[in-house]
Amino acid sequence: MAAALSLAQRRFEATFLHAPIGIAHVGLDGAFLLVNPRFCAISGYDADTLIRTGFQQITHPDDLNADEALLARLNMGEIPRYSMEKRYIRADGTIIWVKLTVAMVRDDGDQPEFYVAVVEDLSDLRQASFEAVHDPLTGLLNRRGFACRAKDMLVDTARAGRSASLLFLDLDGFKQLNDGMGHAAGDACLSDVAHLLKDQTHPGDIVARIGGDEFLLLISERDDQSAAAVAEVVRENLAAYGMGISGSFGLVTADTPDPADLDRLIACADDAMRAAKRAGKNQVCAAAFI
Repeated sequence: MAAALSLAQRRFEATFLHAPIGIAHVGLDGAFLLVNPRFCAISGYDADTLIRTGFQQITHPDDLNADEALLARLNMGEIPRYSMEKRYIRADGTIIWVKLTVAMVRDDGDQPEFYVAVVEDLSDLRQASFEAVHDPLTGLLNRRGFACRAKDMLVDTARAGRSASLLFLDLDGFKQLNDGMGHAAGDACLSDVAHLLKDQTHPGDIVARIGGDEFLLLISERDDQSAAAVAEVVRENLAAYGMGISGSFGLVTADTPDPADLDRLIACADDAMRAAKRAGKNQVCAAAFI
């Protein structure tokens, strides 16, 4: 019996110490009782520091309520375990996403004794997902990300009985800037244009860079400002940028937006933008969406 117990203890220690995922035993008060090396590596804290604190101190405050609510359901026996994606604030201040799974361990009297928490680092997965739908230079959505977000937004807009407007921007003079002043100046310009567009967004609006110097801004109907007024503000601010840069804008409004019409909406705004180019650039050309 003693030999069997010794073998079981060695196997547990080997599994705990060398597991490729973070494992922690957590007291009912949230204090860490035991943490393995992988948990320390993920959280960025050494074992002694973690054991002096609790999971509340390393959990991002925006995720703490959801975690504690699930923990309360676990304590009441409503669920046998729970999993969630949450953020940790590492020792160096950086924020990482993890997948947390928590189960209750009970004593011989079936009373709660401690929790077992298993943590998987989602940083690489999250980063890969972000990069798949975002432009690496400006941080805006790319064409793929725009399509995904825009369709959801059009569903919500139609459900609320509001119109949606799409602004298609193509920069004037960008090639000359890029060729004359270099790619660093061109990249800085694109980043500045991204900030300019984001400054005009309201919650729910979507802005994207879909090509070299092409941008989209999808906005829902606003009570305080028309889509044409938004377009004019962007145009004026861009014209004031200097260095020979301005913008040609195509604006299209769908009174009854439908996600199935997204490609046609983009094509219509693109045509309107090209009309603005032909008319002399640095202007907004509005077109009907039929």
